[in-house]
Amino acid sequence: MDASDNNGGRAAHEYFADNPDFPAKTIVATLFIGAFFGYLNDTLLNVALTPIMRDFGVDKTMVQWLTTGFLLVMGAFAPMTAAAIQWLETRKMVLVTQATFLAGSLVCAFAPTFGVLLAGRMVQAVAAAFFVPLLFNGILTIFPPAHRGTAMGVLTMMFTVAPALGPTISGVIIDHTHWRILFGFTAPFMLAAMLLVSKYLTVNLSNITRPKIDALSAVLSVAGFGGLVFASSNFAHLSALEFAAFFAASLVLVGWFARRQFHLATPLLNLRALGYRQFGYCVVILASSGFLFLGMELLMPMYTQQVLMITGTATGLMMMPASIAQAVSAPFFGRLLDKKGGRFVVLPATFALTGAVLVLWTFLRLDTQVVMISAMFALFATAVSACVTGEAHGLNALPKQLNPHGAAILTTINPIFGAIGAAFFVGLTNIGEKLSSAATLQAAMLDGIHLAMGSALAVGVMMIFCAAKLKPHQK
Repeated sequence: MDASDNNGGRAAHEYFADNPDFPAKTIVATLFIGAFFGYLNDTLLNVALTPIMRDFGVDKTMVQWLTTGFLLVMGAFAPMTAAAIQWLETRKMVLVTQATFLAGSLVCAFAPTFGVLLAGRMVQAVAAAFFVPLLFNGILTIFPPAHRGTAMGVLTMMFTVAPALGPTISGVIIDHTHWRILFGFTAPFMLAAMLLVSKYLTVNLSNITRPKIDALSAVLSVAGFGGLVFASSNFAHLSALEFAAFFAASLVLVGWFARRQFHLATPLLNLRALGYRQFGYCVVILASSGFLFLGMELLMPMYTQQVLMITGTATGLMMMPASIAQAVSAPFFGRLLDKKGGRFVVLPATFALTGAVLVLWTFLRLDTQVVMISAMFALFATAVSACVTGEAHGLNALPKQLNPHGAAILTTINPIFGAIGAAFFVGLTNIGEKLSSAATLQAAMLDGIHLAMGSALAVGVMMIFCAAKLKPHQK
């Protein structure tokens, strides 16, 4: 099948998947590979930071930039993807993005100094910022609204499972080989994806309009969104005054960016998409899901290792059922959303999520059974998967011309609210620990965790409110 055949199929069908000869699943799979490894890299280096510190002679503050910097660049460049993917044909854009990520991986694998390693990570992050919008846009143009939920379920699996698998994969590699292998590990998969794209992606999935990119908006995007990620990710390393200054300044820049978008004929990121209420509610639910999930992923290991005093291996095993549950349930939730609608999937999920947090908040003690913790965290993680799948409901509410901007908005909020959530939960735990009058360090840490859990309940209630506003499925 050549490009002309596919373009003709698009002319005869509103969506590519309506054409039975179009390799929809194969193309989505090739786009998925890049996006999966982009999100896997969020946490892939978490276990490798200690040997990297030793090899390059850098301290904790410096080495954490390998993770913080990745999130910062990914979050800062995400708003620009909506305009950028309308400049190149989809095939060229995907191949450039995959080649950029591969180049960054190879730079990291052979980096002679820490500075070169950090530069390679930033190159990876730029590519990672484009992977998910490309996949989103592909799903929106390939599948009609009635069948997007299934594809979004697979996408949800990537959002939740990839970051959770990162520490596990890196731990195995670090224990048996060298941290440089982490970067070589991704190379064969990316090469395979590039070959598949070259062979099968013979049509353009985006309208090439080459919109004008407003330079000031681009600067405000990088500075504002990047500043939010930086401030949140470095919460523990900044003084209260420094954190407040960074965060406030970043909010001002983001506000300036947002205001400017409404006054441009061709906005960098069309925030008018948020005016569609169904999309807006889903954005709040998705942001809250990322906020809670990354926060709880940090909180649970702190509790098990510093309060229950169990080993890192036991903690990993305790959290493994959550990853398995997410991988299994996400595609199911997607298919269910196609049949029953977003409200049917998301509203019960918000109740389950809040209920799981309530149980944990109530029963976390100095001697809580690990089995109960594992079960509740698995329920929580599964509910998060269902909530994230609901993004298909929000995107279906947008007109076609806003699809790239809707995808970019969702991609932007994910790393930002994830970083803010992680910082918020750690910060509240530290505050609760300092305010505690408990006699032991374990009991004081438990008081801090209870404080953080209480705030999570408030977020859960807000999610229930937004989910209740979602419209029922219309056949």
